[in-house]
Amino acid sequence: MSVLKHHTVKIEALSPIFIGSGEKIGKKEYIYLPWDHRVIIPDINKMYTAIQRKGHGRQFEEYMLKNSQDALGVWLKKMGYQKKDYEAWKRYELEAGDAFLTAAARSKEIMAFIKDPYGLPYVPGSSIKGMFRTALLAWEVKKNPPAFGQIKEDIRNNAGRGGRNTVLTRETQQLEEKAFHTLDRGKDIQKKNAVCCNLAGLVVGDSRPVSTEQLVLTQKVDYSLDREEKPLPILREALIPGTDICFDVTIDTSVCPYSMEDILEALEYFQKICYAGFYKRFRRGSNEESVVWLGGGAGFLSKTVLYPMFGAEAYRITNSVFRATLPPKVYEEHKHRKDLDLKLSPHTCKCTRYRGELYDMGMGRIEVLG
Repeated sequence: MSVLKHHTVKIEALSPIFIGSGEKIGKKEYIYLPWDHRVIIPDINKMYTAIQRKGHGRQFEEYMLKNSQDALGVWLKKMGYQKKDYEAWKRYELEAGDAFLTAAARSKEIMAFIKDPYGLPYVPGSSIKGMFRTALLAWEVKKNPPAFGQIKEDIRNNAGRGGRNTVLTRETQQLEEKAFHTLDRGKDIQKKNAVCCNLAGLVVGDSRPVSTEQLVLTQKVDYSLDREEKPLPILREALIPGTDICFDVTIDTSVCPYSMEDILEALEYFQKICYAGFYKRFRRGSNEESVVWLGGGAGFLSKTVLYPMFGAEAYRITNSVFRATLPPKVYEEHKHRKDLDLKLSPHTCKCTRYRGELYDMGMGRIEVLG
């Protein structure tokens, strides 16, 4: 019998999902077409060559170098360029969604979705495995609380100490070592060594590429307990609801103790805790089965195990982390002091609007196809 178990898995996007590439598309690098409510991402070299041919090279260089408040589309229109010109320069285009409908989003840079060498969006296996890892860690703590008792106490005591890059670093490492570093690689290799991690046997492939037609521009919206929406000047390329993210999972059963059924159970447990302890307070999220949270913009909750570990006390620990990692001015500006009175941290839910409807960022439904 083979020790390798192969599965094909699908995550259906129930809301916009964002996986950032680290690239930022500046306001002088995209063209907003207000009459079509679409955004064109041009090939800068093609565009510059065409502008030079029209004799506008010097003016374009001045525009790019000067601190002009005009977006690229505004400058091009002033110079007499039209949509047919934009089409000739186009790398790809996307629906503007509900972005640009508020002043907070106008003339802002766009955080780009990660793309393969052919320019097609995809979800890296590392992002999906990170989601699995967080859920499995929460599941391990739930199964054997006494084994993690001392680490839990250390987190409680140290959550407010350290800086942005150091707070709870040691405790997080200890958690993962306790949960996953179960392999015996010889007496000369310490358990904290990565080669002892049993998740080395869990291989998650990159997703199949999807069309750029599945991208939409989304704007970050903070949603409060009072049902108030605060649009923020952060724009992201995101996969539209209904997009299928398909990928392969291979489990080496001689190394990894988790089956695909275990992973799904862990994801279900993690989601139920997140819903009961956080999303339900906002009347957001979903209590349906097989819901997962993936990617950037989904919020602090989806990346940590503080709520599964601490339950009703989690808001205090989370607030301590914010206090330790944020500059004091930012902590006050973002009103994190309210968290303690509300008994909820963070005190806003991360959302966006798409075609007039408010969505939670990063929500999907997972399904094993085979």
